[in-house]
Amino acid sequence: MKLFFYTLLTILILSCKSSSTAQNSNKSSQEISWIKAQIQEFKEHPFPRKSAISQFVYKEEIVFLVESCYQCPDAMSFLYNEKKEKLCTFGGMIPNTNNCPDFFDVATDKKVLWKNF
Repeated sequence: MKLFFYTLLTILILSCKSSSTAQNSNKSSQEISWIKAQIQEFKEHPFPRKSAISQFVYKEEIVFLVESCYQCPDAMSFLYNEKKEKLCTFGGMIPNTNNCPDFFDVATDKKVLWKNF
């Protein structure tokens, strides 16, 4: 019985594949140099404020939400891909910018990579 269970478990594990291209990314967020540089910039800012960088999966791609002033009503937040290509802009003063209105509804797998609060 144990042999059957272990054989079945092994087959199940080996047959599982991820179809999402976002999960097949070659780099971890810790290896992306621009994220390290952004964190360092936040740490060295002369006027400290709440900041955060979070990782999501959006439209089958790993993306990073950079919030330089977390929950500040007039602050801008930016969404980038791994190559630091800007995908979306959120927030700001009048008019409030949101060029990815579906992001917060469809983005998944949120991971807070860094925050200072």
